[in-house]
Amino acid sequence: MPSRVLVAGARGGIGAAVMAALEAGGHATHGVDRDTVDITEPGGAELAVRQATERLGGLDGIVHAIGMSGRSIGDGPVTGCTDQAWAEVHRVNHESVFRLLRAGIPALPRGGAVVVVGSALATTLADDFLTVAYASAKGALVPLVRSAAYAAAPSGIRVNIVAPGLVDTPMAARALGDPDIARSMAALHPLSRRALEPAEVAATILWLLSDAARTITGAVVPADGGWNLR
Repeated sequence: MPSRVLVAGARGGIGAAVMAALEAGGHATHGVDRDTVDITEPGGAELAVRQATERLGGLDGIVHAIGMSGRSIGDGPVTGCTDQAWAEVHRVNHESVFRLLRAGIPALPRGGAVVVVGSALATTLADDFLTVAYASAKGALVPLVRSAAYAAAPSGIRVNIVAPGLVDTPMAARALGDPDIARSMAALHPLSRRALEPAEVAATILWLLSDAARTITGAVVPADGGWNLR
């Protein structure tokens, strides 16, 4: 039987690629985004899980691919980050993961899996990417996911993070359009030497959802073209 997967952030760059890859593989999907069900708001995660379970007849996997950059509202170095950016970036990038894990894990059967999209910026720094709210929100996913993985392990449910580098998505358009960043791409991604395609990250997510990764939980898996090696 094909797996049944809820994808939060289904219209974003990575989320849409995950949806496409799942559907190409014959899996049943239910995608939500802010204009359908907003899991960043109270009650949204519960509604998304309930709708997906009813529509698909159950759930085998969940992907959290919702994220935002706070640069336009003042994210930046710690001495310049605004209160608005700090609060909003954490609400979207961190709190929504907590809400989805809380609502989604009880709906999964033994052998179910959750994958959360993190970021290479959670553990590495670069002059052109000093966004303290974004980095700390993504970094805070690690203890959250590990705690969830530990609690869910006796039920046979896995919870992992995939940590991309710079991916060619609308959210990364500002960075990808910066000539200085373009010139440093080989240093940022020494393996790929270019920005990553959403489909490349989606492939790692599908692997983590699959039975091939059945021994892995609580992990941060880099899908970053070598960014983490710096």
